[in-house]
Amino acid sequence: MLNHLRKKYKVLRDTSISIIEAHWSEHSDEITHIRNIVFVKEQCVPKNIEMDGKDVDCNHFLICKKNEPIGTARLQSGGKIERVSILKTERKKGLGTKLMKFIINSARKKDLEKVYLHSQMDSIDFYKSLGFKTKGGMFQEAGIKHVLMVMENE
Repeated sequence: MLNHLRKKYKVLRDTSISIIEAHWSEHSDEITHIRNIVFVKEQCVPKNIEMDGKDVDCNHFLICKKNEPIGTARLQSGGKIERVSILKTERKKGLGTKLMKFIINSARKKDLEKVYLHSQMDSIDFYKSLGFKTKGGMFQEAGIKHVLMVMENE
């Protein structure tokens, strides 16, 4: 699979991190692969919940390192950021921050009034560092505790 990905991403810089807006029709294999590892395997989210049928209607993003996809997220037309996922070996390196800033800038270009997400409890501080604020209380989603977080467009 890696050779296929290397060929597909040959236009990206070989020695740096790149983020692209990825069309589902072209990049569904890579996006699904990352999400299956992070959500289905690591967090035990049922595959039928993870693959909810909304992907064709969302804007997708891929973060790549040396032409290899290492993370992904999606943005719904109403401003909801979902499925933010970075492979375990690439976490705690600032890549989630780079990906989120790219998505937030993309949302601003679309003139969205706000972006919001359902943060897992252990990610609240990460999203706060980006400017998100918690709204309301804790709730369960796919058997995992979450809280609503919102960032108003300035």
